[in-house]
Amino acid sequence: MLRLFKPALLAAALICCAVAAPMPQIVKQGRKFTLLVDGKPFILLGGQVNNSTGWPSRMQEIWPVYKALHANTAEIPVYWEIVEPKPNEFHFEAVDQIIRDARAQNLRLVLLWFATWKNGVMDYAPGWVKADTAKYPRMIDSGGKPVRVLSPHSEATMHADRNAFAAFMRHLKEVDGDAHTVIMVQVENEPGSLFTDRDHAPASNKLFEGPVPAALTTALKKNAGTWTQVFGPEADEAFAAWHVAKYVNEVAAGGRKEYGLPLYVNVWLRERKNFMRPGEAYPSGGATSNVLDIWKVATPSIDVIAPDIYVMDYAGYRAVCESYGRPDNALLIPETGGFGAFARYMFYALADYDALGFAPFGIDRIGAGTVPDGVPGVSAGTSIADLVRPMMDNYRLLGPALDQIAAWQGTGKLHSAVEEDQITERLLTFTDYEVLAQFGRPEVSYGGTFASGTARKTGRAMVSEIAPDEFVILGFDTTIRFEPRRGSKLKSAQFLWVEEGKFENGEWKAARRLNGDETFFRLTLPSQGAILRAKLMSY
Repeated sequence: MLRLFKPALLAAALICCAVAAPMPQIVKQGRKFTLLVDGKPFILLGGQVNNSTGWPSRMQEIWPVYKALHANTAEIPVYWEIVEPKPNEFHFEAVDQIIRDARAQNLRLVLLWFATWKNGVMDYAPGWVKADTAKYPRMIDSGGKPVRVLSPHSEATMHADRNAFAAFMRHLKEVDGDAHTVIMVQVENEPGSLFTDRDHAPASNKLFEGPVPAALTTALKKNAGTWTQVFGPEADEAFAAWHVAKYVNEVAAGGRKEYGLPLYVNVWLRERKNFMRPGEAYPSGGATSNVLDIWKVATPSIDVIAPDIYVMDYAGYRAVCESYGRPDNALLIPETGGFGAFARYMFYALADYDALGFAPFGIDRIGAGTVPDGVPGVSAGTSIADLVRPMMDNYRLLGPALDQIAAWQGTGKLHSAVEEDQITERLLTFTDYEVLAQFGRPEVSYGGTFASGTARKTGRAMVSEIAPDEFVILGFDTTIRFEPRRGSKLKSAQFLWVEEGKFENGEWKAARRLNGDETFFRLTLPSQGAILRAKLMSY
C-alpha cells in the first residue's frame, strides 16, 4: 500500500534534511580548547599568503601550492580599501571568487581583515580615510608630529571600520552561512602603533592624565589611580593597549552581531625584539605578553589572541606558546616561519601546547628557485624546495591523523620529542612507561647508548598513550625505546605487537606488522616519516 506524507510532515522532513551544519566555534572543556568545524574537532594546518596576494587572479597560481603543502586551510587577506572604495559603497566580488575557488580546492578559509591596522600602521585603510585627517585623525608622537597610524581614540574612524567589517561579515553570512568554507576571521592585523608609544594628541593626553577605568583596575586587582600611578613606567604602553583593544573589540562586536564566526586578533611579538621598546621594536598597544591581561579584559568579542611567532630559538618559541596558551586563551599560531627549525616547532605547538592551528607565512614563495641573500639562518642559494620540504612532510604525515591528535590534546598523554642543538635525546614520562626518543646514529659509551644527532636536526616526533600499555608514535628521524617507569618493580618492557600504518576517517589502518630486526633494539621513524602503533607489556 502506498503511503504519502501529510503536507505538514513532509515539510518538517524537508526542513530537517536542510538543516545546515553547526557554526564553527571554539569550545572549552576543562583547560582544553577545541575548534569545532561542522560539529567536529578541527586542527588548522594552514598557509598564509603574502600581503598583496588576496586577489582571485593571483590566487590561481597559489591554489596548487596548498595541495603540495597538504594544507587544509588557506589564510587570505581582505582589504578595507578595496571592499569600501567610497563611503558605504561595498564590493565583495574578490571575496566571493576566493570562497568559490577554495571550495573547489576542498580547502577551508581564514579571512584576514586588513583595515585600521596592518603591522602597526594604517596602509590598508581606504584613501578617503587617509586623506581626511580632520575627520580620521592620525596619532601624534611625543614630539608633536603626526605618524602613519590612525588614532584609536577617534570615534569616527572606529565607526567607519566597524561599519565596513559588519558589512563584510553580513555578506559572509549570505554567501557562506551554510557551507562554512570560512571558519574564522582575523580582526585587523598586528594592531598597535609603530613610530610612537601612544597617541600624544591633546585630547589623548587628557585621557592619559585621568583615572584608569574601574573595569580594568578591578579586573587586574589594582588600586584606583591615574595611568602613571597604576602602571608606573609601563603606563604609556598600558594606556595604548587598553584603547587599541577597546577599538578592536568594538569592530569585532559589530561583525559578530551580523555573523557569529570565531574571531581572533594576531600579535606582533615583543620577544627577542632588540630593546623591546614599544613603538620602536614592535607596535605599541598590541596584545604583547606584557599587556595580554589588559587585552583579555578589553576584548570580550574576541575569541582568541594569537601570536605570530618568528622567534628562532626553541626556548623562546616554547615560552611564547606558554604565554598565549593559558586558561583564558587558546593557543593559535596563525603566522610563523615555514622552514628550518619551524618544522620542529610545530610538534611542540600541537603536542605540548594543544594548538588549534599552525600556519606558515608567505607560502607564495614555495616553488622553484633559491633563497636570496639576507634570509636569517639560511645560506643564500639554498633550494626553496629543500628548505620547505620538512614542513610539507609534516603536513603530509600529520594531516590524516588530525582527528586523533585533537582527541589526544588536553589529556596529558600526548608529548613531543624534538631534536635541538646539543639535545639529541628526549625522555618522556607516561603512566607506566618512560619513552626515550633519540636522534641520529647511536654510539655506545659509559652509561649506555647515546645519540649523536642528525645532520640537519630533523628529528621530531610525538608520542601518545592511547590506552594502558598502548602507544601511537608519529614523526621523523627518531628512534624510540620503552622501559617501565622508574620506581616500578618491573624492569623490562616487551612489544606484544607493533604496526606501521595510517589513520583513515578516524580508523587505524595497519599496512604491515613489524618484528625481528625492526623491533629488536628500538622502533625507528625514518626520514620520510611514519606512524607506528605499539602494544607493550612489562615484566
